[in-house]
Amino acid sequence: MILALTSFHATHGQELGLSLPDMVTRWKALLNLHFARYLAGELSMPEQRRMRVLELFAPSRPNLTPAAADDLFADYEGHYRGSWNAFPDAAPVLEALSGFAPAVLSNGDLAMQTQKLEKGGLAGHLSGIFVSSETGCAKPAREAFLGACGRLGVPPQDCIYVGDSLEVDARGSASAGLISIWLDRAKSGIDPGPGIEVIHGLDELPALVGTRKGLRA
Repeated sequence: MILALTSFHATHGQELGLSLPDMVTRWKALLNLHFARYLAGELSMPEQRRMRVLELFAPSRPNLTPAAADDLFADYEGHYRGSWNAFPDAAPVLEALSGFAPAVLSNGDLAMQTQKLEKGGLAGHLSGIFVSSETGCAKPAREAFLGACGRLGVPPQDCIYVGDSLEVDARGSASAGLISIWLDRAKSGIDPGPGIEVIHGLDELPALVGTRKGLRA
């Protein structure tokens, strides 16, 4: 996202009157606001994208049309897609855990998540890709995690869930009874709370999984 916003800011930052850090902060706030509305069923995926652009440009283009907003989002999305790349520790870890049944659980769009995984060279390692728009339930709701476990045929207590969002991934999966691991790449030092283990890179995962024999990720 940051790489995409950097390119987007180079074109539109002066018009917006925002520094890059301020635009990133504003974009993330709009993303959190309107994506939550999408997850709640208030907006479609294209509508939540449009709303983010309309509100970002409201001070400079108060009469921006929905079509023009869609064009601006398409500009951002082009930069966003161009920045897709897997973390270097992702593929080696999936290969090291080849005896497991790894899957993805996301609140994002199915087509986009699939394309990201394919571009990153990770799709072939996965047993499933589950998204809220298809399952009808979004993280951090317990039902989202339990639904994915059911589709994989794995009891929640035997499922290891790894995610980089403390609230949505780690605490959400822990509340559903999964083995929860928080990927804290920033090494924030935050105590995630009971029932949640912490790693700072995926390369730490095989050793941690190795201490839990018989489980499936």
